[in-house]
Amino acid sequence: MEIVGDLFNWAKGNVPLVFEGVGIWIVCLAITVWAARYYLISIPPDYFARKHKPFDAWRDSHPALRWTLLIGKNFFGGLFLMSGLVMLVTPGPGWVALLLGLYLVDLPGKRAVERRILQRPPILHFVNRMRAHAQQPALEFSAQPPPGE
Repeated sequence: MEIVGDLFNWAKGNVPLVFEGVGIWIVCLAITVWAARYYLISIPPDYFARKHKPFDAWRDSHPALRWTLLIGKNFFGGLFLMSGLVMLVTPGPGWVALLLGLYLVDLPGKRAVERRILQRPPILHFVNRMRAHAQQPALEFSAQPPPGE
């Protein structure tokens, strides 16, 4: 209990810093919700039912552009993964941020993890309801993960 009292005393002495932290948290939450909604609405309905070929869209790009995009994409993916882990224990859309982070990073086995997260009934119901509201078809999953996942 002494730790809680010390924390409240620190917060009383650092009110501007607490307000800045809360403001940053609110901005990060809003960005995460917007980005996750955009991602979940924009992916094709058969995204998880077909074979994935990473980097196909960037194969013909200049190597400097390709590496810049790859590093930036993985950086922001890591950022969303870390914030998603924090939001699992604090208020915020933790699972959604984790899903967005997984979408952005390039790790082996990530699609299988994305599938497991999205196939949780409450999450799938929420995502498909959001897609229906945006006039997009519901996500489709094959019985077995596509080969190569």
